[in-house]
Amino acid sequence: MLDEPSLLGVFYGSMLKSPSAPASGWFLSRGRLVGFLALALAALPAGTACEDKAIGRPCQLKDEITAVQGAYTVQASDCPSRICVKPNVQAGVSTDLDTVAYCTAQCSSDDDCGGQTRDSSNQNDKRCRKGFSCAPIFGKGKLCCTKLCLCRDFFSAAVGPAIPDECNGDAGVTCS
Repeated sequence: MLDEPSLLGVFYGSMLKSPSAPASGWFLSRGRLVGFLALALAALPAGTACEDKAIGRPCQLKDEITAVQGAYTVQASDCPSRICVKPNVQAGVSTDLDTVAYCTAQCSSDDDCGGQTRDSSNQNDKRCRKGFSCAPIFGKGKLCCTKLCLCRDFFSAAVGPAIPDECNGDAGVTCS
């Protein structure tokens, strides 16, 4: 048995002690208990909800680029992360790829990259077909060696995304 009240007991005592309660005990009315529990339960969903990063949502790049070129912007107001990207198409991938630029976000692993994919029944839907992987693809600029959620449509499944030399730790090259 503890000689001093626990921290939790002190908290409850300071918040819920009733002026009419006996000096030696704690008083908790049913109304206060229900109110306290309702407040605690109302706060629970806010702390456990997942943030929608809108990975895969179509977005607009400021520059005109060809189908095989890669580009990004870090000022995309239509993306929660502000990052809109269109990777370059790797060798061996069809150059008639119709996947458009999309919102992405920083990641640590493929598990961080759940996102919106194409509705195959809608021929106007130009979102990613094959899902997303986490990797760095830019060796220069603001996103140099930053791991991003990348649409697998742009690279060969057998090869994976091309990692720039700057992003390989043993290459001796650094981001500029």
